[in-house]
Amino acid sequence: MDSTLPHRVRLNRLPRFRAMVRPRYILPGDLAPASLGDRRRFYERGMDYASAREWMASPPGERVYALIVGRHSGIYPRRFRHLKNVPLVVDDVRDANGLRPYLLKYLPEGVYYDRNVYASLDEARKAGLDYAHAWRSPLFLGQELAFDLDPENLDCPIHGAIEAKMRRHQGLSFCDWEFGEVRRQAAALYDELADRWTKLKIVYSGRGFHVHVLDQEAFALSRAERTRIAARFARRYAIDEWVTTGEMRLIRLPYSLHGMVCRIVMPLSRRGLERFSYDDPRVVPRAHRR
Repeated sequence: MDSTLPHRVRLNRLPRFRAMVRPRYILPGDLAPASLGDRRRFYERGMDYASAREWMASPPGERVYALIVGRHSGIYPRRFRHLKNVPLVVDDVRDANGLRPYLLKYLPEGVYYDRNVYASLDEARKAGLDYAHAWRSPLFLGQELAFDLDPENLDCPIHGAIEAKMRRHQGLSFCDWEFGEVRRQAAALYDELADRWTKLKIVYSGRGFHVHVLDQEAFALSRAERTRIAARFARRYAIDEWVTTGEMRLIRLPYSLHGMVCRIVMPLSRRGLERFSYDDPRVVPRAHRR
């Protein structure tokens, strides 16, 4: 998911933009795409940049970020229509605080970080390193192991299997039953992973859940080892295998906004997971709280 766009862009003051909007997906409760105004307010005043920076502080090394402007929601500033479907790679900021001007310029639908850890991004740029094929580079230090559980990956007794939803052009739709089931699976997966690893974090992604494994041993896993792990867990959990194998490096940045549902990507405790709801005030932007 790398872009061929330059990694440095000029940062201009934002005028008002009209949005390009796609038909809606079917979502539970009051979940709905964030408007450009919602995104602007959040990235100006609502995002906890300090906590995002703290999340990215470990392990030692340098990180790459990426923005998706409007691929799934169809909402984006009109002048960036030609960029709406491509990841905009940001590899010239020192930490998450440095993302703020990019977020206020592009008002992205989604904000991600590359789970790869690099020795030096300056050297990576000089060498023309392709981040998607960095495993054999001496600048590659390892990759964070993660599991991405999405509600739409489930066979739903109400709405059918993912294949049926895809045929109806509703592949990203989900319901309360699917959310509750993927939450249960996230808890079970966390507990199973805890038998092997000790540094686990669980994150509400805005739709489903991510389980991050931060043990040093996990960072050092080979692609073959990750593929075996993904195959084993995919038999019992609604995970996206290509995330766990390392093929998909990007994952949502905690404390950013998931623009498809207007919810904050938020780390959670294991204890609080089982009763967590997408209406929890911690994950609803302030302007949308009742």
